Amino acid sequence: MMKRPNQRQMRVWHLSGLIFQGIALITLAVAFILFWIFSEKTPFVWNELISNEITTEPHSDLHDKLYRMLPVLFGSILFSVVIAFYLEEWMAETSWKYRIIAQQIAILAGIPSLIYGLLGIYFFVFKTEKGSVFAHAITFALLVVPITVQSTQKAIRDVDISVREAAYALGAKRWRVIVDHVFPDAFPAIVVGICAAISRALAIAALIIVVYIWTRHTLRSGETFNIPSSAIVLLSSALLSSVLASLLKKKQI
Repeated sequence: MMKRPNQRQMRVWHLSGLIFQGIALITLAVAFILFWIFSEKTPFVWNELISNEITTEPHSDLHDKLYRMLPVLFGSILFSVVIAFYLEEWMAETSWKYRIIAQQIAILAGIPSLIYGLLGIYFFVFKTEKGSVFAHAITFALLVVPITVQSTQKAIRDVDISVREAAYALGAKRWRVIVDHVFPDAFPAIVVGICAAISRALAIAALIIVVYIWTRHTLRSGETFNIPSSAIVLLSSALLSSVLASLLKKKQI
């Protein structure tokens, strides 16, 4: 019978958790400061919003930027799944690396989508294109990576331990157990998390388009503001992805 941890051990675990959380916060703070310093090298272009002539396609430039983010979006999803499998299948939960990374992911996943939306508006609407591709990519990666990693980790943990034990008992190697047993069993739940992450990214992209049109076209032309069709398509796609994630989640229960 497993012994329950005593009060002293619980205090040690609680204290170590606070320490690792502090390290994760400091690391993220330093990373965000460096990212902000790098991004601030590109000039602010609010004056250009007033001086530029109105074009027939006021959001065509923004569409090009968003289209370039599609490889970043899918690459971030793939990267997130790989990171989640590495954390759950190769790293021990008691290791300091695992605990710091897990805390960082939890902090990033807990940040409201509105904050990432404001960050996206700043870099996509009020910054010049030159030198800002890196900032655009980081913004979309932050939208997708934390939530996908967390959902993939949960999907991996939900796989019955007896599946792994049976495969290892038959002499299967770790990568074979993951490919043949863990990944297929966890795949439906992984898809749920991916759909939720895509829904989040599409909704933020729609918000960026709306603000872009409002600042670069409507304010200068004096016309009545109408939500662009591209934003409606993105919002509809985001809603569809969210509904699909909910349906797949209910199917698993």
